[in-house]
Amino acid sequence: MTKERGVRMVTADVALKEWAAVVGALASGEQLLIIRKGGIQDPKGTFQLEYREFFLYPTLEHQKEELLRPEFRGRFSFSGDPEKIPFQVYAGVAFCAEVKNPNIFLKLQKYHIWMPEFFEKRMEYKSDEPALAVVLRAYRLKEILLHPVRPEYAGCRSWVKLAEPAQAAAPDPVIDNRRFRLALEEIAGCFGT
Repeated sequence: MTKERGVRMVTADVALKEWAAVVGALASGEQLLIIRKGGIQDPKGTFQLEYREFFLYPTLEHQKEELLRPEFRGRFSFSGDPEKIPFQVYAGVAFCAEVKNPNIFLKLQKYHIWMPEFFEKRMEYKSDEPALAVVLRAYRLKEILLHPVRPEYAGCRSWVKLAEPAQAAAPDPVIDNRRFRLALEEIAGCFGT
């Protein structure tokens, strides 16, 4: 975090692509974790947790409504200028664990918006590669930051290196510290840590 004319700022030159529905759920506090295996254009086709803080890049690529629990279908989307990425969430990694059994997510249902089929499909994809569960500490920006879309951002990749760093006034945590700490303890406990 930096200060610009007395205002604390966050700046990042990287964004993590994630379903628009998941970004919306993270922004509302209805989701705390994401599952990653890696995009086709990721190095070696696997997800690497290269960054600890970043903006979330909402995308409709690969998003499937039928893989969201019914109460969350159609609730989160984005529209507007197709030449701008609407950053609304800044996030930091709070916890990461390898997923060995997708049934763990049934215990963690209150921390995500997915149907059980989502986890089955995620585990089947590149079945020899591990999936990572990543708990994010989400911060909602005070104002949506519109960042220009560039051709090099396209494609099935997890990380997008921004051509120009994005900067916003220091965002507020989506959920309070106590509630987040308790949730983090419960999630980590399900993974045996």
